[in-house]
Amino acid sequence: MSSVTTMTNSKLQFLRRVLQANGLFCAVSGLLAIVAAGPLATFLGLAEPLILVVTGIILVPYGLALFWIVSSRDSLLGQVAVVAIVLDIAWVLGSIVLLLTNWVPFTTGGKWAVAIVALIVADFAGTQIYALNRVRQEG
Repeated sequence: MSSVTTMTNSKLQFLRRVLQANGLFCAVSGLLAIVAAGPLATFLGLAEPLILVVTGIILVPYGLALFWIVSSRDSLLGQVAVVAIVLDIAWVLGSIVLLLTNWVPFTTGGKWAVAIVALIVADFAGTQIYALNRVRQEG
């Protein structure tokens, strides 16, 4: 195996691992949102826990699908990375809008929680962009 092939494989592996971690984070976060919707809603300052349940119902299959697809398909890795990056950026922008507009009357702890999750998601987006660019530079 040539050093170029090894380098490309390690770069693909890094991208795959970042996407898998993102998928696991989404699935676990979604499961937590479903299972602990009531207490989380109270902590965040939400009047109803339904939005957390709905968010969890979306995040769990998305996260599991992301993990599964990038674990089993090299040919789709780049396309899936782009979709994950776009969705992560949308999540971060949506979080910023919610925090700046006060459309949702979050508690202080809720604002911190939304901001921390947004930072984690932004880190995933940035790392995925970095990893995807490294793969694309190989050709």
